Amino acid sequence: MFTSIFRRLLASYITIILVGFTLLAVLLNFSLQHFLIQQKEQVLYRQADSILELLQQVDVNPSVYPQFEKTISHNRRVANIKMDLLLLEDGSNLRSIPKMAKKLIKRNEVLNPSIIETVLSGHNAENVGPFKKSDNQLMLSIGVPVQKDGKVIGALFLHTPVREIQTGQITRLIIGAALIVAVPAVLVLYFVSRKISLPLVRMNWAVRFIGQGNFKERVHVEGKDEVAQLAVNFNHMAEQLEKMEMMRKELIANVSHELRTPLTSVRGFIQGMAEGVIPAEQQQRYLDISYRELNRLNTLLTTMLDLSAIESGRITLHPVPIRWSTLVESVGESVRVRMEEKSIHFHILNPEEANVKVFGDPERLKQVLFNLLDNAIRHTPEGGSITVSSRVINNQAEITVTDTGKGIEPEKLPLIWERFYTEKSARTSHEERSGLGLTITKHLVELMNGNITVDSAPGKGTTFTLYLPLPLS
Repeated sequence: MFTSIFRRLLASYITIILVGFTLLAVLLNFSLQHFLIQQKEQVLYRQADSILELLQQVDVNPSVYPQFEKTISHNRRVANIKMDLLLLEDGSNLRSIPKMAKKLIKRNEVLNPSIIETVLSGHNAENVGPFKKSDNQLMLSIGVPVQKDGKVIGALFLHTPVREIQTGQITRLIIGAALIVAVPAVLVLYFVSRKISLPLVRMNWAVRFIGQGNFKERVHVEGKDEVAQLAVNFNHMAEQLEKMEMMRKELIANVSHELRTPLTSVRGFIQGMAEGVIPAEQQQRYLDISYRELNRLNTLLTTMLDLSAIESGRITLHPVPIRWSTLVESVGESVRVRMEEKSIHFHILNPEEANVKVFGDPERLKQVLFNLLDNAIRHTPEGGSITVSSRVINNQAEITVTDTGKGIEPEKLPLIWERFYTEKSARTSHEERSGLGLTITKHLVELMNGNITVDSAPGKGTTFTLYLPLPLS
């Protein structure tokens, strides 16, 4: 029954309201009961004061007794107040009045003797419960001492049934009012619960569609609360998954192209040599071509394995202090031939910090710089230039790789770090491009406690900036 979050929310809210109203009704009933008892006690004490005055008059002049009887009878009929009088053996003429004897009680008739002792000691007393042993009716009783010449000669007790001050009707009114309020409250909670749960239901359906491969599914966002923020983040996640899926498909196409073309060529060359179609004097040339194609395949597979090792945490770095200028010269020599083929001018700028050292893994730093130079060579036209500069700033090494290529459009800048991202022309290119080089570069730099940024504009070239830690000593 309570399998959906909507039902659970609604049931929880209704339960809270019902429990809250019930506790409120109980507390109000208890407070009101206490208040009414206090008010009734005050009424009884006021009546007791007037009766005590009459008793003193009757004690002096028994002819006043009819007025006393009239007062007692009026209290019984109108306010349902009953009277009992306990007199000691000495000190009073009240016992001599025949009709007064009917109103007198004895100590052994009282259920709670302590109330008698309290009053006879000169103090007022209250009691809720049966007063006489012969009467089990629940009563509110008050007792006041009867005094004569400063001496306690008896005790006056006034009673009223507790049912007279019960709040059953008021309790029913409270419960009725609570029910009247509860009906619209439940309706409001129904719509509130629906509003909270509906985006979650939509996200649940969207997750199912995404799980089936439909990455275009989105959740409609309303409001600015936490659920709305969750929906926004969900849509952002869906967008990223859609981009990743597109890149995955593009990677498969690119890798398939990169694998199929050289494999087809190498297979054709080997088959031609095996069948004697290729003359012996040309076999060395085709072996060289096959070797270069296999090197391309090896580079592609190595790149993919590197990224897998980095993302799974299986890569191990061995950072040591290394002279940056030496590393630049080493990597520069490995790509100099490619630069010369495109007539690209290569500049290494090492000002006063020519001997600056960085702290990192030498082989991985070479890979980082190679990826940046390789990227610059690809996008720099013939006759352009590539510049590598370095300096120390804010206790870290700042290295820039600047090219005079075509630049990167602003909307594409955030994408260059993502896996598998390449330009659309990559598939038709004869160069080995998997879209993983810059992704690996960023991961490696961050693993060495560094950072990398990019600044580019169409037609103005691109600058990659590395921030690497310095050796501690």
